[in-house]
Amino acid sequence: MKTRGEPVQEIQKFLGSVSLFSKLSESSANSLADASKFQTVKKGEMVFLQSDLCESAYIVRSGTISIVLQSPDGREMIINEMRSGDMFGELGILTRKSRSTSAMARSDSELLVIPREALLKVIDQEPQLARLILEITAGRLQMSSERESALVFMDAQARLAHLLLELDKLEKETGYITISQDELAHHTGLIRQTVAKVLGKWRRKGYLLTGRGRIVLLNHKALKEMEHQMIV
Repeated sequence: MKTRGEPVQEIQKFLGSVSLFSKLSESSANSLADASKFQTVKKGEMVFLQSDLCESAYIVRSGTISIVLQSPDGREMIINEMRSGDMFGELGILTRKSRSTSAMARSDSELLVIPREALLKVIDQEPQLARLILEITAGRLQMSSERESALVFMDAQARLAHLLLELDKLEKETGYITISQDELAHHTGLIRQTVAKVLGKWRRKGYLLTGRGRIVLLNHKALKEMEHQMIV
């Protein structure tokens, strides 16, 4: 990971474009900008690890960051993805506990790093910011809980159909998804061999096309039926 100095004005401009911070007072915005810095992260690089101390919160300026939950036996599941304008890593700062997940760059990314003390100082000055952060965090936790609960009652085909349709929504239903089989496995809690088997079956049926790190959805209706019919 590399950090680089930026004019405070550029950081202020970026913070102003993030809805969470757009209504800060001028003094709070200046204080946050003075303490923060931009950081570049290469694809596959870890931003932080589960159980690390919470020293900073992050806002995605560009790229995509995967939030990864690791089990005691070494298994991993991607439970969320952060994109431009999203903040992550703030929960541990508010709870004063260690990181509950890891964060990894899914693509080359640029982040704004906000030191813990700087964020807490602004929250003390503007309590409404804490409420907004908690609302966002609570919404994400609810979505993660619903996703994890759904997986308990889905078999492999339903999990993959559900995930592909969710990812397609994020891509505005273009039908074109950039994701590897390893990433699909991490998102669904399946092993890679199972993912490959299901995708091969769907490819033969004409539901989708697969390439290196790419999937093109051809039959949304069939996948939606698979998602609902395979719930057990």
